[in-house]
Amino acid sequence: MFESVIPNVHVFYSSNYGSNIYFLIGRKIAVIDASTGNNAGEITSGLKSLKIKPEEVDFLLFTHGHADHFGCASLFSKAEKRMHELDAEKMALKDLEFAGAGIFGAKDFPKINSNFIEGEEIDLKPFTLKVFFTPGHTSGSVCFFEEKQSLLFSGDTLFAGGCGRTDLVSGNEASLTESIEMLSKLDFKVLLPGHGLILKQGQEANTAEVLKTLKHKYL
Repeated sequence: MFESVIPNVHVFYSSNYGSNIYFLIGRKIAVIDASTGNNAGEITSGLKSLKIKPEEVDFLLFTHGHADHFGCASLFSKAEKRMHELDAEKMALKDLEFAGAGIFGAKDFPKINSNFIEGEEIDLKPFTLKVFFTPGHTSGSVCFFEEKQSLLFSGDTLFAGGCGRTDLVSGNEASLTESIEMLSKLDFKVLLPGHGLILKQGQEANTAEVLKTLKHKYL
Protein backbone atom coordinates (compact mmCIF):
# COMPACT_ATOMS: atom_id res chain seq x y z
CA MET A 1 0.00 0.00 0.00
CA PHE A 2 1.30 3.45 -0.97
CA GLU A 3 0.56 6.53 1.12
CA SER A 4 1.59 10.17 0.80
CA VAL A 5 3.44 11.53 3.83
CA ILE A 6 3.94 15.09 2.62
CA PRO A 7 4.05 16.37 -0.97
CA ASN A 8 6.62 14.33 -2.93
CA VAL A 9 7.37 11.97 -0.05
CA HIS A 10 5.58 8.62 -0.15
CA VAL A 11 5.69 5.40 1.85
CA PHE A 12 5.10 1.82 0.74
CA TYR A 13 3.77 -0.26 3.62
CA SER A 14 4.60 -3.92 3.16
CA SER A 15 1.73 -6.39 3.55
CA ASN A 16 4.19 -9.00 4.85
CA TYR A 17 7.44 -8.99 6.82
CA GLY A 18 9.26 -6.75 4.33
CA SER A 19 10.42 -3.28 5.26
CA ASN A 20 8.68 -0.02 4.52
CA ILE A 21 10.03 1.81 1.48
CA TYR A 22 10.20 5.59 1.23
CA PHE A 23 10.19 7.54 -2.03
CA LEU A 24 11.48 11.13 -2.14
CA ILE A 25 10.80 12.86 -5.42
CA GLY A 26 12.79 16.00 -6.18
CA ARG A 27 15.14 16.89 -9.01
CA LYS A 28 16.76 13.66 -7.93
CA ILE A 29 14.68 10.66 -6.88
CA ALA A 30 15.73 8.65 -3.86
CA VAL A 31 14.39 5.39 -2.49
CA ILE A 32 15.11 4.42 1.11
CA ASP A 33 15.26 0.62 1.53
CA ALA A 34 13.79 -1.96 -0.84
CA SER A 35 11.63 -4.43 1.16
CA THR A 36 11.53 -8.08 0.06
CA GLY A 37 11.37 -9.67 -3.35
CA ASN A 38 7.80 -10.81 -2.67
CA ASN A 39 6.65 -7.20 -2.95
CA ALA A 40 8.00 -6.48 -6.43
CA GLY A 41 4.58 -6.49 -8.09
CA GLU A 42 2.99 -4.16 -5.55
CA ILE A 43 5.92 -1.77 -5.70
CA THR A 44 5.88 -1.64 -9.49
CA SER A 45 2.14 -0.93 -9.52
CA GLY A 46 2.54 1.77 -6.89
CA LEU A 47 5.30 3.46 -8.85
CA LYS A 48 3.00 3.63 -11.87
CA SER A 49 0.50 5.53 -9.75
CA LEU A 50 3.27 8.00 -8.90
CA LYS A 51 4.22 8.19 -12.59
CA ILE A 52 7.74 6.99 -11.83
CA LYS A 53 9.64 4.30 -13.67
CA PRO A 54 12.01 2.19 -11.55
CA GLU A 55 14.91 3.07 -13.86
CA GLU A 56 14.36 6.78 -13.12
CA VAL A 57 15.41 6.37 -9.48
CA ASP A 58 18.79 8.04 -8.88
CA PHE A 59 19.67 6.73 -5.40
CA LEU A 60 18.80 3.60 -3.46
CA LEU A 61 19.77 4.28 0.14
CA PHE A 62 19.89 1.36 2.56
CA THR A 63 19.48 1.87 6.30
CA HIS A 64 21.24 -1.48 6.83
CA GLY A 65 22.01 -4.79 5.19
CA HIS A 66 19.20 -7.15 6.17
CA ALA A 67 17.38 -8.97 3.39
CA ASP A 68 13.95 -7.62 4.33
CA HIS A 69 15.36 -4.20 3.37
CA PHE A 70 17.15 -5.05 0.10
CA GLY A 71 15.01 -7.74 -1.56
CA CYS A 72 13.67 -5.55 -4.38
CA ALA A 73 16.94 -3.70 -5.05
CA SER A 74 17.17 -5.14 -8.55
CA LEU A 75 14.04 -3.20 -9.57
CA PHE A 76 16.08 0.00 -9.42
CA SER A 77 18.67 -1.05 -11.96
CA LYS A 78 20.17 2.37 -12.66
CA ALA A 79 20.17 3.73 -9.12
CA GLU A 80 23.39 4.36 -7.23
CA LYS A 81 23.17 1.90 -4.33
CA ARG A 82 24.60 3.12 -1.06
CA MET A 83 25.16 1.56 2.37
CA HIS A 84 27.41 1.89 5.39
CA GLU A 85 30.80 0.28 4.82
CA LEU A 86 30.43 -2.33 7.59
CA ASP A 87 27.17 -3.71 6.21
CA ALA A 88 28.32 -3.29 2.60
CA GLU A 89 31.20 -5.67 3.34
CA LYS A 90 28.62 -8.32 4.23
CA MET A 91 26.84 -7.70 0.92
CA ALA A 92 30.08 -8.20 -1.02
CA LEU A 93 30.66 -11.49 0.81
CA LYS A 94 27.02 -12.52 0.28
CA ASP A 95 26.85 -13.31 3.97
CA LEU A 96 23.61 -15.31 4.25
CA GLU A 97 23.62 -15.48 8.04
CA PHE A 98 24.14 -11.76 8.50
CA ALA A 99 21.47 -10.82 5.96
CA GLY A 100 18.91 -13.29 7.24
CA ALA A 101 18.60 -14.46 3.65
CA GLY A 102 17.12 -17.82 4.59
CA ILE A 103 14.37 -16.22 6.65
CA PHE A 104 13.41 -13.70 3.98
CA GLY A 105 14.01 -15.84 0.89
CA ALA A 106 16.61 -13.50 -0.59
CA LYS A 107 18.60 -14.78 -3.55
CA ASP A 108 20.31 -11.69 -4.95
CA PHE A 109 22.55 -9.38 -2.97
CA PRO A 110 22.75 -5.78 -4.19
CA LYS A 111 26.05 -4.48 -5.51
CA ILE A 112 26.86 -1.46 -3.36
CA ASN A 113 28.34 1.40 -5.39
CA SER A 114 29.42 3.71 -2.57
CA ASN A 115 29.51 4.01 1.21
CA PHE A 116 28.02 6.69 3.39
CA ILE A 117 30.19 9.27 5.13
CA GLU A 118 29.13 10.24 8.65
CA GLY A 119 27.36 13.59 8.55
CA GLU A 120 27.27 13.85 4.76
CA GLU A 121 24.31 15.56 3.12
CA ILE A 122 22.56 13.98 0.15
CA ASP A 123 21.07 16.78 -1.96
CA LEU A 124 17.88 15.81 -3.75
CA LYS A 125 16.53 19.32 -4.28
CA PRO A 126 14.36 20.33 -2.46
CA PHE A 127 15.10 17.61 0.07
CA THR A 128 18.43 17.17 1.83
CA LEU A 129 19.16 14.02 3.79
CA LYS A 130 21.83 14.13 6.47
CA VAL A 131 23.39 10.77 7.27
CA PHE A 132 23.78 9.64 10.89
CA PHE A 133 25.57 6.43 11.81
CA THR A 134 23.40 4.55 14.30
CA PRO A 135 24.95 1.15 15.11
CA GLY A 136 23.08 -1.30 17.29
CA HIS A 137 20.60 -3.22 15.18
CA THR A 138 23.56 -3.90 12.90
CA SER A 139 27.05 -2.46 13.14
CA GLY A 140 26.45 -0.50 9.92
CA SER A 141 22.97 0.89 10.52
CA VAL A 142 22.26 4.49 9.50
CA CYS A 143 19.39 6.98 9.75
CA PHE A 144 18.54 9.93 7.50
CA PHE A 145 17.38 13.32 8.80
CA GLU A 146 15.59 15.85 6.60
CA GLU A 147 15.85 18.94 8.75
CA LYS A 148 13.70 21.36 6.74
CA GLN A 149 10.72 19.03 6.84
CA SER A 150 11.60 17.59 10.29
CA LEU A 151 11.59 14.02 9.00
CA LEU A 152 13.65 11.18 10.50
CA PHE A 153 13.98 8.00 8.44
CA SER A 154 15.05 5.64 11.19
CA GLY A 155 15.32 2.19 9.61
CA ASP A 156 15.26 -0.48 12.32
CA THR A 157 16.97 1.72 14.88
CA LEU A 158 13.79 3.30 16.23
CA PHE A 159 10.11 2.46 15.77
CA ALA A 160 6.86 3.87 17.07
CA GLY A 161 6.80 2.09 20.43
CA GLY A 162 10.01 0.14 20.11
CA CYS A 163 13.37 -0.43 18.45
CA GLY A 164 15.19 -3.01 16.38
CA ARG A 165 16.37 -6.29 17.86
CA THR A 166 20.00 -6.71 18.85
CA ASP A 167 20.33 -10.49 19.01
CA LEU A 168 21.26 -10.92 15.35
CA VAL A 169 24.75 -10.90 13.81
CA SER A 170 26.59 -7.63 14.66
CA GLY A 171 23.75 -6.37 16.87
CA ASN A 172 24.69 -4.63 20.12
CA GLU A 173 22.23 -3.34 22.72
CA ALA A 174 24.60 -0.82 24.31
CA SER A 175 25.38 0.66 20.88
CA LEU A 176 21.68 0.82 20.02
CA THR A 177 20.98 2.70 23.25
CA GLU A 178 23.71 5.23 22.45
CA SER A 179 22.36 5.65 18.93
CA ILE A 180 18.82 6.33 20.11
CA GLU A 181 20.14 8.79 22.71
CA MET A 182 21.85 10.63 19.86
CA LEU A 183 18.66 10.65 17.77
CA SER A 184 16.72 12.04 20.73
CA LYS A 185 18.72 15.25 20.39
CA LEU A 186 17.44 15.83 16.83
CA ASP A 187 14.39 18.03 16.31
CA PHE A 188 12.18 15.75 14.23
CA LYS A 189 8.40 15.94 14.10
CA VAL A 190 7.74 12.83 12.00
CA LEU A 191 9.32 9.41 12.56
CA LEU A 192 9.46 7.22 9.43
CA PRO A 193 10.59 3.77 10.62
CA GLY A 194 11.69 0.70 8.74
CA HIS A 195 8.64 -1.24 9.88
CA GLY A 196 5.24 -0.28 11.21
CA LEU A 197 3.31 2.95 10.98
CA ILE A 198 4.74 6.44 10.73
CA LEU A 199 4.61 8.41 13.98
CA LYS A 200 3.49 12.02 13.49
CA GLN A 201 3.39 13.23 17.09
CA GLY A 202 4.82 12.59 20.54
CA GLN A 203 8.41 12.03 19.43
CA GLU A 204 10.03 12.96 22.75
CA ALA A 205 7.71 10.67 24.70
CA ASN A 206 8.21 7.79 22.27
CA THR A 207 12.00 8.05 22.32
CA ALA A 208 12.09 8.42 26.09
CA GLU A 209 9.95 5.31 26.59
CA VAL A 210 12.12 3.25 24.24
CA LEU A 211 15.27 4.35 26.06
CA LYS A 212 13.66 3.61 29.43
CA THR A 213 12.90 0.07 28.31
CA LEU A 214 16.43 -0.48 26.99
CA LYS A 215 18.13 0.90 30.07
CA HIS A 216 15.89 -1.13 32.39
CA LYS A 217 17.55 -4.27 31.04
CA TYR A 218 20.84 -3.18 32.56
CA LEU A 219 19.40 -3.01 36.09
